[in-house]
Amino acid sequence: MPFLVKPESEIYQVPKFQEIPNVFISDSIGTVEGKTANPLTGAWFRMEQGPSVTSPTYEYNEIGIMVKGEMNFMDEAGQKAKVKAGQVFFFPAGSTITFSSANFGIAWKCRTTHMGKL
Repeated sequence: MPFLVKPESEIYQVPKFQEIPNVFISDSIGTVEGKTANPLTGAWFRMEQGPSVTSPTYEYNEIGIMVKGEMNFMDEAGQKAKVKAGQVFFFPAGSTITFSSANFGIAWKCRTTHMGKL
């Protein structure tokens, strides 16, 4: 199976997520649906200034790195973090995270699911 390479320009082509005006998420590369025992998917996540957004409870583990800008995270227990470019983060399965940004943030995230299973 050949490896895949995608250009940096894809960071800025991330589609709007559902009907949320300031959240953009797009699976970029990863395991397609099938018999893969340990799927892995990478996605771009961009958030612009606007209302905070709370995720559904994560059904998978997710790890990421903030590439540009910054975002604020708050978990279901009230723990808060301002995550800036260069910092990494991890959300274990079972987490519920509220996201916000005073300006914008772009993160690269990887999760233990097939592509398209947000």
